[in-house]
Amino acid sequence: MMGATKLLGLTCGVIIEEGFERDALDRIQASMRAACREAGVPIVTGDTKVMGRGELDGLVINTAGFALASRVVRDNGLKAGDRLIVTGTVGDHGLAVMAARNKLQLAGDLKSDVAPLFDLVQQVLSAGGEGVVAMKDPTRGGVASALHEMAAKAGVGVLLDERSVPVSDAARAASELLGIDPLHVANEGKALIGVRPEVADRVLAALQAHPLGRDAALIGTVIAEPVGKLVLDTGFGRRLLAEPEGEPLPRIC
Repeated sequence: MMGATKLLGLTCGVIIEEGFERDALDRIQASMRAACREAGVPIVTGDTKVMGRGELDGLVINTAGFALASRVVRDNGLKAGDRLIVTGTVGDHGLAVMAARNKLQLAGDLKSDVAPLFDLVQQVLSAGGEGVVAMKDPTRGGVASALHEMAAKAGVGVLLDERSVPVSDAARAASELLGIDPLHVANEGKALIGVRPEVADRVLAALQAHPLGRDAALIGTVIAEPVGKLVLDTGFGRRLLAEPEGEPLPRIC
């Protein structure tokens, strides 16, 4: 999300509760190995600690990535008139995690969107060049929280077109059943991208040509005021969309 163009490696620190199942640990290790191969990046260093039974909820994993960038893209580069793009449907990951944790029997094909975005972002930077001015991952607090933070840091507002926000049928059904706005739900395989208006169509076309960006959409416009606020255009009117209060649903990180 900061314009990395050459991946160097990942760190991985693991804290394990005494008595944690070995089979589960083996599955996690195999999953991490597969994800690293998919992303084309190695885990180059790490550490392991064990805590007593009851002192931890099973397992905690901490990672950090390091890479090189020809141009750093921050999350505070927006100005009035810029366009906002999301790289795909929103809410899938958080709702899938919630359904799995609570053993909810939901109809539809609800799956996490977790995915490595390095190649996708490369395509964005190639297509938009200097016109790509801000990027952020909509993880904790979802799209709504990420846009609030981007707007506050840049000293601008955001006008979000609710009808343009892509939501899968399965995620929409789950969110309606649970009474949760998908804009407030975590995503792990999506990005929010701010671009200058003259490159918006070019960046969107590049995203939609990529397997991970086929559902990408232009979802909003940066406005001068209200500063740090998110204005939701529902198609029937406009209202301020508040940041989610309390712990994110579900709590992931």
